[in-house]
Amino acid sequence: MILFTIASATILSCSASQRPQERSAQSTFNRYEYASLHMGSRCTIVLYAPSERAAANAARSAFDKIHEIELVLSDYNPQSESMQATAQPHGQWVSASPVFLDVMERSQQFYKLSNGAFDPTVGVYTYLWRRAKQSNSIPTHSQLKNAQRSAGFDHIDIDLPNQRIRFNRPQMILDFGAIGKGYAADRALDVLRDHGFHIALIDLGGDLAFGQSPPDHPNGWSVTIQTGISTDWQTSIHSSGLATSGDLERHYESNGVRYSHIIDPRTGMGITDARAVSVKAHDATTADALASIVSILGDEMTKQLESQFPGVQIWVVQADTLNNANNETHSFSWPIEHVCEQDSRIEPCSQNQAAFSLSS
Repeated sequence: MILFTIASATILSCSASQRPQERSAQSTFNRYEYASLHMGSRCTIVLYAPSERAAANAARSAFDKIHEIELVLSDYNPQSESMQATAQPHGQWVSASPVFLDVMERSQQFYKLSNGAFDPTVGVYTYLWRRAKQSNSIPTHSQLKNAQRSAGFDHIDIDLPNQRIRFNRPQMILDFGAIGKGYAADRALDVLRDHGFHIALIDLGGDLAFGQSPPDHPNGWSVTIQTGISTDWQTSIHSSGLATSGDLERHYESNGVRYSHIIDPRTGMGITDARAVSVKAHDATTADALASIVSILGDEMTKQLESQFPGVQIWVVQADTLNNANNETHSFSWPIEHVCEQDSRIEPCSQNQAAFSLSS
């Protein structure tokens, strides 16, 4: 479990880039909190702003950005851009939006880095496992072999200058579960910055993007990673991303074998070596992807990744210690108080805390 210690509700704040004469004219900023459901997860936004109206407008814009990205990346929505793109005849170029191209380019980098352990074309296997679980079974060898003909990121061409993508195998399906939420959290934080709010964080189902430090916590947002089996890891985070990956809460058992919801793209099988991984990186996109890679390859990749990505920190807890921890969970925990569930309106839940839920 990861705990966050945050600043008090009312603070005096100024931007780190302000000049001395600007800092002397400090304005009062309050802490506001908002929540909504996106990408199948609870998304929480915390920001410091001079008024509830300004904070609510910024939060709504950030949630809108996440929704826009979901309409591009979702493999649950047959009308999403990625699903529509792979539905076209293979071998032909398909026009791609800037978001789609950006995520595909980042994915290609992580695919090469991990030698295929990170691969969004795992979607064809994801669909097999979803169907198999409905019948309390696992995909057959024959099914996995057939699905393999529709997998492999090296069978995709990306043409950035002409903003187009070509899928060279039939019936490919993209699953961005290993990078999508981290990417969306980063872009949502960008929106808050565009509104002028740099002291903020986005928690999208456990993938977190941190802005500047809360003013009364100059070293950053205080984070404690608790495993229940050893000394807690503590750190302060700002202007970074943090992600966890593992099967401690999401797994599937068949014939006495525990399969993770995390699928190894190289085999199409759910991994059976249970582990919990936490990664701190310069952004949430990188943290999300690296956490997924280490979940599959294990801590043997830790030193290599930390050397290739300066500033990255990786924590890994293996299965044997997890079993001795009385099933201690390693998911992100963010205490949300007074969440308002009132239509699609933004309603303040207290003077300095607010939350809203968008109805479909």
